[in-house]
Amino acid sequence: MSIDSQIIGDFTPPSGRHDEYLILAFSPLISPLRDRWRNNGLSADFLGDYVITFLPKPSNAPNAETRQNEIKHAVAYVVNELLENAMKYHDNQVDIPISIHMELNSEQITVSVRNGISIAQAERYRTFIGDVLRGDPGDLLIQRLEEGAKCNLPNHSCLGLLTILNDYGAKLSWRFDPDAGHPAIQTVTTRAVLEL
Repeated sequence: MSIDSQIIGDFTPPSGRHDEYLILAFSPLISPLRDRWRNNGLSADFLGDYVITFLPKPSNAPNAETRQNEIKHAVAYVVNELLENAMKYHDNQVDIPISIHMELNSEQITVSVRNGISIAQAERYRTFIGDVLRGDPGDLLIQRLEEGAKCNLPNHSCLGLLTILNDYGAKLSWRFDPDAGHPAIQTVTTRAVLEL
C-alpha cells in the first residue's frame, strides 16, 4: 500500500534566514528508550542554555535576564515534550533515528523532532491532531487531564503538546512521510515555532 506525504498545519520549509542550526539524533535500538529518557540519561534541558547563548542580551533593557530565562525554559520544555511525544509513538522495531532539529533567528526558534511510527500509531496521532485543530486546545487539555485520571495509557494524553500550545503560544505543525525501507512505517516530524 502506497502512502503519500501529508502535511498538517503550517509546515513551511525553512526560509534560509536562520542564523544558527543544531541537529541531534540518536538510535532507539542502541538501548531501550525508557532507559535513556529524562533522569536516565536523555534530557533536552541543555538546549535551552544553547539557544540563549546565541540570542543578544541587551544590557540596558529592563527585565533582559528574566526574558532570557523565559526563553531558556520555553525551549527546554518544548524540546523535552516533543521528544517525549516522539518516543511514545516511536516504533521500536526499526532503526529510524529520533532526531531534533533546531533553527534560530532573531524572530523565532523552530524545533522539529522526527521519528518512525507505525501506520496504526500514525492514525491515532492524526486523530489527536484533528481534535486539536477542530477544537480549543485549552478545552482539550482539560478533557485529556480528566481522561488521564481514568485511563493509564501513556500514549493517550499528548498533554505536553497541548501545554506547548496553551502555555507557550507555539505554532505546531506535522509532516507524515512514507519510509522507503519499511512499508508499514511512516516518519512523522512534529514542528513547534516559538516567536521571540
